[in-house]
Amino acid sequence: MTGCGQSPEPRICTAIAVDAMTVTVTDAATGQRICDAAVTATDGAFSADLRPFPSGPECSYSGPTERAGRYEVRVTRSGYETAVRRDVTVTADECHVIPVLLSFALRPL
Repeated sequence: MTGCGQSPEPRICTAIAVDAMTVTVTDAATGQRICDAAVTATDGAFSADLRPFPSGPECSYSGPTERAGRYEVRVTRSGYETAVRRDVTVTADECHVIPVLLSFALRPL
């Protein structure tokens, strides 16, 4: 017999890789997505540039893959003020990270 909330069988994890965060970047004045920004996630000595995907008007940025942590996320693009969000916490269960969705609205200079 198992205790309350416990499964009698081990959890089966999928073989997919999950990114810790997905970031959407827009122009604060127009609401249009910005697809050529630099998005960096830093956790202590670890730093990763998030990958843009897909190209076109629905672009976002994604990464780092399967890495929980407490991040500072920085978004830069020429002609815009830099945007920073601190204390972005990504957790994980026994299989994968739990993705965090973030949005940044950059203000033109």
